[in-house]
Order: sequence, then structure tokens, then C-alpha cells
Amino acid sequence: MHDEGGTPDKLQAMLDVIARSEPSSAGGSADFGRLRADAAKAAGVLIEYYGDAALERAKLIELRSPHSHFARMVTAEIGRRGKPRPGS
Repeated sequence: MHDEGGTPDKLQAMLDVIARSEPSSAGGSADFGRLRADAAKAAGVLIEYYGDAALERAKLIELRSPHSHFARMVTAEIGRRGKPRPGS
């Protein structure tokens, strides 16, 4: 687990790129599946970086991007996974 004051640049850049890939109105269902998979990946990265604090970090990202459906999806995914297991 990394304990840095803010979101690491590499992590933030990855989240920014994925967040810009929100589904368009045309073909949204196919894009939604990809977006959901990307949210699961981003949740995994946050859990890897922040461990028990991953949900707090996700909520902070969501707060900074209140209109981002992707940010809400990442927060929900982390919430579904629950607390990380020791050693993971």
C-alpha cells in the first residue's frame, strides 16, 4: 500500500483517461460494459494503492468530479468488494 498525500500522478492520469471514456448516447450499452470493466480495474488500482483507505479515496475523487458517472461506478465497485483481505 502506498501512503502518499494525494493521488499519485500515474494513478490520477489513468483515472482521468478512463473517466473521459464515458458511454456516448449512441451504442451506450456496449460502451457501458467496457466502462463497467474499466471501473472494476480502477477500483482494483485504488485498493492496491490505498488498501483500507481506498473507499475514502474513491469518494474524494467522486467529490472532485460530481458529474462523473464513472467516479460513482468506481466508488460503488469498491463498496461492493468490501474491506481488502490481509495480505492482498
